[in-house]
Amino acid sequence: MSQTHSTDRLAKLSLRERIGYGLGDAGFNFYWIIIGSYLSFFYTDIFGISAAAAGTMFLVTKIVDACTDPAMGAIADRTNSRWGKFRPYLLFGAIPMAGAAILTMTTPDLGEGGKLIWAYCTYSLMMICYTIISTPYSSLAGVITADPDQRNSIFGIRFFFAYATGTIVGLFTPSLAASFATEGDPASGWQMTMALYASVATLLFWTTFVSTKERVTPPVGQKTNPLADIKDLINNKPWVILFALAMIIMMTIVFRGSSATYYFKYFVERPDLMGPYIGFQMAAYAVGCLAAPYLARWITDKAKLLMLLMTIVAVFSIIFAFVPKPERTGVITLNQDGAVTLQAETLLGEPVANDESVVWYEHKPYLKLFTQREVMSEQSDTLSLPNATSGRAFSVVKTDRQGTELDSASLPIEIIIMFILNVIISLALGPKSPVAWSMYADAADYNEWKTGRRATAMTFSAATFSQKLGGALGSAGVLWVLASVGYSANQIQAGASLNSIVWLQTLVPAFFAFVAVGCLKFYDLSADKLQQIQSDLAERNKKPVGE
Repeated sequence: MSQTHSTDRLAKLSLRERIGYGLGDAGFNFYWIIIGSYLSFFYTDIFGISAAAAGTMFLVTKIVDACTDPAMGAIADRTNSRWGKFRPYLLFGAIPMAGAAILTMTTPDLGEGGKLIWAYCTYSLMMICYTIISTPYSSLAGVITADPDQRNSIFGIRFFFAYATGTIVGLFTPSLAASFATEGDPASGWQMTMALYASVATLLFWTTFVSTKERVTPPVGQKTNPLADIKDLINNKPWVILFALAMIIMMTIVFRGSSATYYFKYFVERPDLMGPYIGFQMAAYAVGCLAAPYLARWITDKAKLLMLLMTIVAVFSIIFAFVPKPERTGVITLNQDGAVTLQAETLLGEPVANDESVVWYEHKPYLKLFTQREVMSEQSDTLSLPNATSGRAFSVVKTDRQGTELDSASLPIEIIIMFILNVIISLALGPKSPVAWSMYADAADYNEWKTGRRATAMTFSAATFSQKLGGALGSAGVLWVLASVGYSANQIQAGASLNSIVWLQTLVPAFFAFVAVGCLKFYDLSADKLQQIQSDLAERNKKPVGE
């Protein structure tokens, strides 16, 4: 009997299936935003590991990933089950992933060496578990359908959910961690927050499992080995360029995300704005992601579209570098325990006259997510706290005789400009993910068209490794730079240390964005060529085996 490929290779997907697939990446971002935006800060300022040691750990652990990513790709490509090649890993890998993540955010009372060993072991375990489900999940997009427009659609929905989740995680993580923390143990709040995120992520992975279907299969009778798959990738020029591109763009994103916590704590001196800043960043990513299909119809050449977007990122990141430090802090967050006296003039940026009234407020979390202001004292331009604790935040409002109020918590123009530039840069970065990942699917099709062999999971696993390598280099780079300029956690930063924090948020991402533009000049899978590839593959796959 003749065997043929699935007749629905170019299937039009239901909204249910597209959303079901997209929810999987929402699950991943309950982990990835912690890794990319908060984990460096957690290790240095919460767990107490030195910046240099944590930076080295991020890079060394990639040696493990260097083996697990392509290995997982090879395993997934050769998996055959009643649920398909890739979906079973979402079903069975979700709970181990949750457990590993919670252990990573657990801080046992160990010495400096013991803490570092714990971090190496738990972070490595988390990333192995991440690989076990993320590689099959990414590969699943290449076999749900081969229709280019449908692929653009599912990638757009996927990354919308990813960034929407990133908005929630970025915005609320600091407040959740502070709210869940027990007295005198801020680390416990981070552990509980991760437990909450992991529970939700597990349910989302299972939702993707039950709502998707695998349709695109390898050529009938295909027999390959992992070494042949790797050789095919090395000889696949579009994929090689995308491998470098994914690493570079991820470094751009992680430099921005990882340095933002330090930027707002030490340069802006408003750690209370960490969550809103990263939240706005992720929301802008989500909006940019939704715009990706429309942009792709406007500029059909995906490489040219990405070149334009990364140029925008570079230019506005350079502009960002020239935004000055705010003249007033507005809200002050204590970074040590003990007696503290606060001056209204410091927060307001101007003195308090004798005939002006003053009210001090403390910012406290409520409902685990938001903050509210509670009156501390009135009628004094100073606030004395004999037994203050780290993490408490305060602001002040003064009122003149005419009844005009000046609230220190109102944002200075410098901070408003920072947020605006952050949104513009993030809008430009948002379409990157759906466009780039659809290009990976194109590279897998190109490989099948060129060689007659298909290795979807190997193609995507190597891409995932590239992203994780870029993320590790970005996180390690931030920490190494801070260590080299004398950074000391929870201390006032000045001179080279403070300048480096600013550059890590602005000029360094600009540099890597320009490098990405240079890489894209060598990518040559045009829209016309891709159309021809799909036409040839569709015709080829109609033929029975043996013809």
